Amino acid sequence: MSKRGATVRAACGTTMWGVGGVLANLLFMHTAASPAWLVSMRLTWAGILLLGFGAATHQPLWRVWQTPAKAIRLIVFGVVGVALAQLTYLLAIQTGNAAIATIMLSLVPMIITGVVCLRQWHLPRRSDAIAIGIALIGVVLLVTGGHLTQLQVPPAAIGWGALGAVTGAAYTMVPRPLVATEPPLVVVGWGLVIGAVLMNVVSPVWRIPAGIQPWGWAAIAFIVLGATLIAYILYVTSLTVLAPASAAMIENLEPLTATLLSILFLALGFHRLQLLGIALVLGGIALMNWTPQPHRRGVRARQAAAHHIS
Repeated sequence: MSKRGATVRAACGTTMWGVGGVLANLLFMHTAASPAWLVSMRLTWAGILLLGFGAATHQPLWRVWQTPAKAIRLIVFGVVGVALAQLTYLLAIQTGNAAIATIMLSLVPMIITGVVCLRQWHLPRRSDAIAIGIALIGVVLLVTGGHLTQLQVPPAAIGWGALGAVTGAAYTMVPRPLVATEPPLVVVGWGLVIGAVLMNVVSPVWRIPAGIQPWGWAAIAFIVLGATLIAYILYVTSLTVLAPASAAMIENLEPLTATLLSILFLALGFHRLQLLGIALVLGGIALMNWTPQPHRRGVRARQAAAHHIS
């Protein structure tokens, strides 16, 4: 696969995630579908199909279960990194909107940076510290509109969005040792299935909400097939070519897509300072993935080594 092809795959996958968030927003606005039920639908069918894809491409589906430590980590990944991450994200959409939820979710790289610095007991790079500060200012502007004594975003949406960012960080960090030795699609597929088992206890897929119209089922089909199954396949397969920094930059398409579509189709209006806040959050993410020219060769070598084992 060429770098251009990998870039297109990653861009399509992340854009589908953004579209899926807006469609979920429409479902919550116009149907009786709940976040828990939609997560159950999403994880159940996408997980089964993704493992089916793995079997069809002759990937070792059962090897990960042969080592107890790997099996335990996989279960934690499925429960925390998949089920809870998806549930908190959709709850942030339901209590707020798709744009707010995806922008809050874009704080994941900064949470990961903070966790890594604490684990290794060192300060972040100067550019990372500046990026985190810029992004936090952006979040404050986004949720307050510049009026620090009042919120422009429902407190529940802020809370669920923050939890979504934390569990989103778990989605990235928990399976890291697994994907060093197992195919990423297999790890993600099992994570979806494990998450589906938990979510079906909470809200079974067969308890279908009443009154879902054909357009609603079409939206659900896209969320399951497009925004989950196909998006994961496109994005994960692109990582065999793209450097981690490049992939992280392309991920910015998700909040951008969700924000633009929310403005166009959900009739959301943002104040100027809120739009500035969105720009600051995305700018902070871009800064975190920027490397000064003199250090790029060494950083790229480290990224290539890390990418080789991930």
